[in-house]
Amino acid sequence: MDLKATIAAMALEAGFVRVRILAPFDPASDPHTCIPESYRAGAPSLLMAALPYGNLQEAMPVPPAKGLAYIAPFAQRNYYREGVKQLQKLGATLRTQYGGKKSDFRILCNSPVPEKPLAQDGGLGVLGRNGLMITPEAGSLVIIAAMTLPFSLEKDGAEPWLNPDNPFPWCRNCDPVCPPCVAACPTAALSGDGGLDRSRCIQWYASGHGASVPEEIARNWGKRLYGCTDCQDACVYNQVPIRGVPTDEGPLPAYMDPLDIGALSNEALKVRFKGTAMGLSWLGPEGIRRNARLAAQSIA
Repeated sequence: MDLKATIAAMALEAGFVRVRILAPFDPASDPHTCIPESYRAGAPSLLMAALPYGNLQEAMPVPPAKGLAYIAPFAQRNYYREGVKQLQKLGATLRTQYGGKKSDFRILCNSPVPEKPLAQDGGLGVLGRNGLMITPEAGSLVIIAAMTLPFSLEKDGAEPWLNPDNPFPWCRNCDPVCPPCVAACPTAALSGDGGLDRSRCIQWYASGHGASVPEEIARNWGKRLYGCTDCQDACVYNQVPIRGVPTDEGPLPAYMDPLDIGALSNEALKVRFKGTAMGLSWLGPEGIRRNARLAAQSIA
């Protein structure tokens, strides 16, 4: 088995469901998918991988207990941290077996690097009409992670779906005017052509953005403590059971009491959500408290 095949096999063994090798493009070749020089230096190849969080998380009460707000499946574990951890292990193994410095294996996960364009151009998946990356193996229920490699590896070839004349090849059976994802969005944030109006997106506000939540968005907030997945829930590629990678990173229950959460101090909130997907720096105590208040209003 050659080095490229070995790396791919190791990544799949670590829990990633799809792996692609591409080049860390520079601005001269493709400004749309360029990676900063600080990442490209000494890294002729780039590993991109999809880590599934799936739709088979812990069972939710049916119906949920009165007064509880839910946490979306993608946040019930810290899959970003799990992805980074697995790539760190992979990088350490590659250094031991094939050489290179630790700095040669730079990890990009939830980073400023244009992950979606790179993932699509590299064949990791394709953008759906909801603007999310859809993979053959796990639909859009994945997080994207990447790692630079100090090895000159042959790039993976183009996938048949990468056809500029057919920008949404996997959405061809959906109504182009109002596909299921667009119809499912409670705030009409999706345009249906891959575009997203963030000012109307519940998930954007739930992640701590915006100085305030507009009244129309607040009315449609629902029993969400964190995360809106309505467009993903409606996507035909997410209807089959998809198993997420097992991880103990940042466990959170499916439901929590928003009144209890809203009453916690800043320090208590930091402790409660440390290491979880809701403990990320861009959300913060005020963001969590705002989500809890809006969920409590919806429950009331």
